[in-house]
Amino acid sequence: MATGVMSGCSATGLRDVCENPDLWAYVRTLKEHADGNVTNGRFLEGTQSQSFSFDISSAVFYFGFCALISHLLLAGVTAVIVHKCVSLKMVHTAGHAFYCTVGFVFFLGEALLVRHSGILVLWLGISNVDLLHSALGLLAFGIGVGGVGIKTLQKRERKREDPNATVRHFRSNHGFSGIVGCALLLCCVLSGLPLYFYTNKSLQLVHRFCSLASFATLMTSQMFSYNTGFARRQWKAHHVRLFKLFTFIALITTMNYEFRRFAREIVSLIMRQVWH
Repeated sequence: MATGVMSGCSATGLRDVCENPDLWAYVRTLKEHADGNVTNGRFLEGTQSQSFSFDISSAVFYFGFCALISHLLLAGVTAVIVHKCVSLKMVHTAGHAFYCTVGFVFFLGEALLVRHSGILVLWLGISNVDLLHSALGLLAFGIGVGGVGIKTLQKRERKREDPNATVRHFRSNHGFSGIVGCALLLCCVLSGLPLYFYTNKSLQLVHRFCSLASFATLMTSQMFSYNTGFARRQWKAHHVRLFKLFTFIALITTMNYEFRRFAREIVSLIMRQVWH
């Protein structure tokens, strides 16, 4: 979605890395600022080339490394679970696990990552990256909610076959966090679509909050799913622990850049309200 940048500068007079739409914009800003402080090949008094070089290299390495780890873990966790579900012929809980993992883990995580990918912006252009971001978000919502619907229908069918059966849905930690995440993701979609037609800072903040909250909640639901009978039957205990670890790392590394930007914008907004 079209994203405005909250005004604000760091102590050096440069826009902070978390206030830029993408990492490469931050790098270009540092380079231009450094070039502006050079005369006849020498830095002006009071400037230090080492600080600029360190800023550039550390920012590129840190956020680039986080993005790489995120892509690998999102794809890896999804691939293993999808392979297991397909081997089970997508019956019963396997179908639910397949669609929810593909939608809520892979597509939603990638939607957050591609929005600030400088490489994709260079290849595709910002408009196409926005379109890709939206397409991944809509796929996440459609496929993931479809997976929730499959499980809901299965539980209703079981209750219909055996009226005395105890059927609990959306009451476990996994189910409750999952349905809350779906509601937040719906708010994310509804707040994001209007941003194609006009730019509104308040709506952008709502969209960003809902996207972060929905991803965090749905990934939490995914981690709770590893405690269910389905996961315990299909994988050994140490494999389940690895799933939890990798899913948690993917959650942190995927949200890292966007969360830092969101936090900076909220702080800037509060400070402007206090001082003006």
